[in-house]
Amino acid sequence: MSGSSLGFAVIGRGRMAATMRALVGDVPPDQAEAVYVACGNADHVRQSRLALEAGKAVLCEKPVALAGADVRALSALARSRGLTFMEAVATPFLPAVAHAIALVAEGRLGRVDRLEASFGYPVSRDAFPRLFVPGTGVLADRAVYPLMLALILLGPVAGMTCEVERDTDGIDVAARLSLVHGGGARSDLSVSFVERLSNDLRIEGEAATLELSPPLLSAQRLRLRPAGAPQISRRRSALRQNPLIRRLNDAVARIGGDFHPLGGSLYRHEIAHFTQLVRDGQVESPIVTHARMEEVVRLVEEARSR
Repeated sequence: MSGSSLGFAVIGRGRMAATMRALVGDVPPDQAEAVYVACGNADHVRQSRLALEAGKAVLCEKPVALAGADVRALSALARSRGLTFMEAVATPFLPAVAHAIALVAEGRLGRVDRLEASFGYPVSRDAFPRLFVPGTGVLADRAVYPLMLALILLGPVAGMTCEVERDTDGIDVAARLSLVHGGGARSDLSVSFVERLSNDLRIEGEAATLELSPPLLSAQRLRLRPAGAPQISRRRSALRQNPLIRRLNDAVARIGGDFHPLGGSLYRHEIAHFTQLVRDGQVESPIVTHARMEEVVRLVEEARSR
């Protein structure tokens, strides 16, 4: 049964397309109200443009594009047609992450000085060949998530330094990005195909520190701690990703009120948000805005050029 009240046509093959077909269904394109673009990265722009030109709202898998000019053109097309256009970045809509965003917006952390986030675990070229072709790599596949969260939580970026590691074929497989935001706060972000990172989110403010427990892409637990609380050690961070330890911590968090369950598919909240935008006649999300989509692409472009 479809998890969405919209009639979706899903474009593409592979795991993500299959996941979306199971969640939202798949109707013929001429009968669809919206299109979920889940094809290869290199074809995201073309398929999004075709759908918008056909009068369909578009939810496009990340990265929505590989060049900022393409995001601007698609956003302009969506505005001219009055159609919803959004990049599919599910993380900000998870209940735990949405609660964290609300706490920061409410000033519960005071002035935020620093954000640290990571997304990394080993993957092999043999098991995931699609991640190691031109137009992909760790920046296009994984950096979008922490970059989008950093922009939502801390605002536009004034400057970036980065280190990018590439394999023998020139595909980026690990990166460390340090962002300075317009308000003076800093984000330190790490992504990797070659090692397991802490896979969590830490936001430090003058009054409190907020921690989202791993794995960030399906986070359900958060903790608000007094400012200056010690950072979790590398060893303890690795232990927190053990499935048994995670289940035990989840049970404790349920008792303490710091547990925000996914309630099914981790994509259902994003789909519900997009559906409401379409029903309300909104062209863009107030969370994954067109400006943020474009800035993420710009930052990925800049990092890939290093």
